Amino acid sequence: MRAVEKYLKQHPLALIDTPPNVKLGIIVTIPAFNEAEAIKSLESLLACTKTETAIEIIVNVNFSEEVADESKHFNKVSYRILKQFAKQNSNEQFKIHVLYFPNQDAKKAGVGWARKQIMDEAFRRLLSVNNENGIITGFDADSTCRTNYFIELEKFFNEKPKAKACSIKFEHKIEGEKYSANIYHAIALYELHLRYFINAQKLTGTPYAFQTVGSSFAVRAVYYAQVNGMSPKKAGEDFYFLQKIIALGEFYQLNTSCVYPSSRISNRVGFGTGPSVGEISKTGEKLSYNLKSFLELKKLYDQLPSIYENKIDIEDLPLDALFISYLKKQNAKQVVQNLRRNNKDFTKFRMAFLQWFGGFQILKVLNILASSEAYKYTDIIESVNQLKIIKESNNVFELLKQIRILDASEDYSGSSSSSSL
Repeated sequence: MRAVEKYLKQHPLALIDTPPNVKLGIIVTIPAFNEAEAIKSLESLLACTKTETAIEIIVNVNFSEEVADESKHFNKVSYRILKQFAKQNSNEQFKIHVLYFPNQDAKKAGVGWARKQIMDEAFRRLLSVNNENGIITGFDADSTCRTNYFIELEKFFNEKPKAKACSIKFEHKIEGEKYSANIYHAIALYELHLRYFINAQKLTGTPYAFQTVGSSFAVRAVYYAQVNGMSPKKAGEDFYFLQKIIALGEFYQLNTSCVYPSSRISNRVGFGTGPSVGEISKTGEKLSYNLKSFLELKKLYDQLPSIYENKIDIEDLPLDALFISYLKKQNAKQVVQNLRRNNKDFTKFRMAFLQWFGGFQILKVLNILASSEAYKYTDIIESVNQLKIIKESNNVFELLKQIRILDASEDYSGSSSSSSL
């Protein structure tokens, strides 16, 4: 059974009664919990230049059975306001659906489950008009976007027919009167950390060096099903989902449009932008992974030809003892033997190895190394300067400005195609 048919069979229940436009091509999915400015996000999308295909927005106003009564009331009112906005601003070519899931089981309620509910629905609606290549995007109810958001998405997937998914350029607001200077400084440090994390990974040779931000990605429906849909995790769902998508290959970075996530403090999830900004605003600093940890990973990737040719055992590589210990726990020696036996040339072996040693493994190794004094976390400004990919500075805003320009220097850049895997 094909992935789309299997996934549809496993998730048959439709949430929206109204049938979609037969020309439906793009669906934006937005989870919303305690969102005071969700209307602004919808207004931003509404202001975008429309495409030739029909567009839908699906908003999921949701909350756990365990939230306070005040929060329940707020979300109930929010649902009514959004529903009215949708009614006033929908038409055949651009339709807004607002769903309401109150008092959800506390064991599964959260942003991951909320995203999964509406991304599954987006998948069903695209399949109902026989458009398995239709586009499903992740967005947030506190984000806005550039007015070319839809046309650039359509253009990208038309020009890249083999593309499975993409990460979309994003930039947090780092100045203005809405927040304090302390908050803007904190979000600048956090975004600098996100960009350093990806650029440092690029040094290693991994094909997983892409941003995995829930408000700024897009995937074809068929590949959404192929990885069994969005992760229902309460936090980090975007990372887990997109790591599986990236592993399929033909994943790209789209830089011709831009999403603007909120810079606010938030405690709706256990980790991520909101909690990080809150913590950074208290300390005034952001620690990140030591550059030496990424260089340890590079040693492993550089030795892949020798590992394939059986000139060196993976567990005998000149790596830090903590790294070697981790590889042994993962039974890396046996994994390599199996990969070598099942892949008769180095290109296929390398691709298979990098799919095994993917984003999850990388993150685990970085955290393990960071526990030692030799690889302890370092200040993000120091880390970026050590990377030497932009002009050194002690000013976070100057560094962020430079690295944003660097990251956006190529359109449709950095494919995780099978050749790069």
